[in-house]
Amino acid sequence: MSLRFLAVAVAAAMTAGPAFGANLLTNGGFEAAPTLPLQHEAGASGGHIQHYPAPAETAQYVPGWVLGDPSVSDLYHAPVEYWLVPPTAAEGLQYVALNWSPLGGITLYNTISQDFVLEAGATGIDFSVAMGVESGFDGSTLQVQILSGQNLVAQSGLFTHLGGNGTWSEKSWSAALAPGDYTLRLVGTGNGNAWDVLIDDVRLEQVGGAVSAVPEPASWALMVCGFMGAGAALRRRARPARSLTA
Repeated sequence: MSLRFLAVAVAAAMTAGPAFGANLLTNGGFEAAPTLPLQHEAGASGGHIQHYPAPAETAQYVPGWVLGDPSVSDLYHAPVEYWLVPPTAAEGLQYVALNWSPLGGITLYNTISQDFVLEAGATGIDFSVAMGVESGFDGSTLQVQILSGQNLVAQSGLFTHLGGNGTWSEKSWSAALAPGDYTLRLVGTGNGNAWDVLIDDVRLEQVGGAVSAVPEPASWALMVCGFMGAGAALRRRARPARSLTA
C-alpha cells in the first residue's frame, strides 16, 4: 500500500457523480445566431441592433425561450455603438432588451419565460441575471416569477438597475421549491424614459438532490479505505529496522 492509493481514492471521490451547478436553462446568454441579417440603426453605424417584429422571427434568436410580446423586444449584438445601451454583453456577444418604445412617457410591460425541471431531492433554486436599462433613468424594473402550471408559486422583489448607461449589475434570488415541472418567467417593466429592461447571462441552478456536493456513501468508503491504507504504509516506514547481530 502506498500514498498513491490515497491520491487515487480522493480523486475518484471528488469526480464521482454528476457535474455540480449546471444551468437548468437553455440559451441563458442569448447566443444563438439568427438567420436574418443584423439591422443597423442610423447614428450607430458600427453597432449591431437587431429587431424582430414577428413571433416566428423572434424564435430564431431566443430558442428555448417564449416572449410574451415579441414585437417590443430587441436583440443586441456587440460591439454596439449606441449610447443608450451597454457596448458589450455581460456574457458572450448578445443580449436581449425585453421592452422598448420610440415614444417615451409610457409604461411598457413584457415577459420572457422558459420551462425547467427540478429533479428528485431538490429543495430549491438559485437564480441570477445580468440586468441593465436603456437610458439609465430610474423606473425600469425586473421581477422573477416561478409558476407551476398556471399557478404562481414564488416570486422575487423588484430589481432595479441604477448603474447608468453602458453598465450591467448582477441580480440574484433564491427560493424553496420541491421537485417537479416549473416555468421561469422574467417580467420587465419600463417607465417613462427608462424604456428598456436589458437582460443577459440568465442562470438557474438546482439546490439539493443530484447537484449536492456531499459525496455519496460509496465515495466516502473509498476515501476511508485510502486513508487507512496510507496510514498503514506510513507506520511500516516509521518502524525501526531489526538488528541482525546477536
